[in-house]
Amino acid sequence: MIRPTEMLRAALALALLPGAQAQAQSMSLSGEVRALGAEAIYVPPSNSSPVVLRYYVPQGERVEPGDVLVRIDPGQSLRQIRELDAQIEQARATAAKEAAELAVKQADAQIALVQAEAVRDKARVDAAIPASAVSALDFDRYRGELERAEREHALKTEELAAARAAVERRRADGALEIRKLETERDFHRLQVAASEQRATRAGMVVHGFDPWQGTRYDEGSSAQMGNQIGEVIGDGALGVRAWALEPERAWLAPGQAVTLLFDALPGTRAQGRIERIGGAPEPKAEWGSARWFTLDIAFIDDVSGAGLLPGMSVRVAVDAGVPGASTARSAP
Repeated sequence: MIRPTEMLRAALALALLPGAQAQAQSMSLSGEVRALGAEAIYVPPSNSSPVVLRYYVPQGERVEPGDVLVRIDPGQSLRQIRELDAQIEQARATAAKEAAELAVKQADAQIALVQAEAVRDKARVDAAIPASAVSALDFDRYRGELERAEREHALKTEELAAARAAVERRRADGALEIRKLETERDFHRLQVAASEQRATRAGMVVHGFDPWQGTRYDEGSSAQMGNQIGEVIGDGALGVRAWALEPERAWLAPGQAVTLLFDALPGTRAQGRIERIGGAPEPKAEWGSARWFTLDIAFIDDVSGAGLLPGMSVRVAVDAGVPGASTARSAP
């Protein structure tokens, strides 16, 4: 990309010249071809910042939808997921074992109830014998056996109901415990998923630059949470992004016509129009300590067959007239 080393001093000198605002001046801005509608790559959210990019797709590599673009350290979440998986399996096994033991007790209680029913039924038959057919002692004994058998039957009925309730309660407690562990595991899975960004479209990965350090982002670099660190460039329409020094901003306006020249394609030029100018200047550490306004420029000419590629360096020629003018003629 063109590095405007003398542009700042030239622009400052221009601004100080008497009558400079009334004279038509020509400016040359630096820019690059960019893909419109490209998918931005951001640093995933984290509890701390800056973070280290543990994985970042290499520069220029082509990706498909669903491919991981960037990943940061998810902290303790991966370890927690493994531990919770083990705890869930253990909880399931424990709940199943204890429920099975209670089911055995339920079966024993059911058998005891059947036996108590048999004893009660026999006692009812004996107690139904008329007093005239047996001795008074046997008659009283049969009546006492019936009362005891009925009490035993009622007790065994309660024990069976309690055994069934214990089985259901243990199963419900086990399911609740497992759901609690699964909810905690799902939370950590979301943390892991949030620590990476996956591609939503096919395209080529282009790494961005740290606006403060001026270095290209790469795997192992540190970056602030939420910063844009690159793009996935598809096969969509192209535009130009250019940068103007603070003193040059007065001679630029949306709708202004410009001429675009490309370092990689000598002799090729195209007409464009400034679509948008950033509201505030930003630093570009790779170009020094100056601050720059960002310009988005649209192509007026059809450049579909010009062989342009995203990232190509562009020289933007501007005919600057009165500061704040909304239009200007194209550079020859």
